[in-house]
Amino acid sequence: MDPFLLYLIAVNAVTFVVFAIDYLLCLKFPALDNMAANSLILDIFPLAGGAAGMLLALFLLGGLGRGHRMNKDNIAWWFLAIVCLIVWGLVAAAKFGLLSPSMGIDGLLSGWDGGKLGVLAIYLAVVNIVTFIAFVWDKHVAKNGNNPSRRLPEARLLALCLIGGSVGGLVAMYVVRHKTAKWYFVWGLPFFIALDAAVAIYAHLVGII
Repeated sequence: MDPFLLYLIAVNAVTFVVFAIDYLLCLKFPALDNMAANSLILDIFPLAGGAAGMLLALFLLGGLGRGHRMNKDNIAWWFLAIVCLIVWGLVAAAKFGLLSPSMGIDGLLSGWDGGKLGVLAIYLAVVNIVTFIAFVWDKHVAKNGNNPSRRLPEARLLALCLIGGSVGGLVAMYVVRHKTAKWYFVWGLPFFIALDAAVAIYAHLVGII
């Protein structure tokens, strides 16, 4: 078996086991659940390639233990796991030749399909406008009664940014000063912009656009 594939299988299995053990320990020792050091240690696992194992743990264990952080609206963990899964997925695809560039780096500025670029531009314009409006609306609701039923979940805002609306979200975030205290927005949106740009460039290199 390929050593890289073996590593991914092993690190994801270990990640799931570690999160399961942490889940049980936090149920027995509640103080452990709120320790920043404990969370930081667990953050290492998805960064090392165990994002799938972390997501599996969140899906299976979330909600089983009342009060545990897996049962909370822990957007930071979901965000970290999904981003790491995307990054490691792209690394694995490149490693196993699933997405092999059909042109070299010298062809980066040439050969773009004008029609497909036009469609992509329209899509990005729409999704960024929608994302900008979503951030502004959520800020408006937060300042005027903060009615939870009218607020937009952070996961939805991040999802809009992930699918191409990061520029609109980033502009709105600083124009109306919304979510600027949340690290996964402050650092996540610029990362999404870079990730989306990298995906577009890679799509061009493999001949998709």
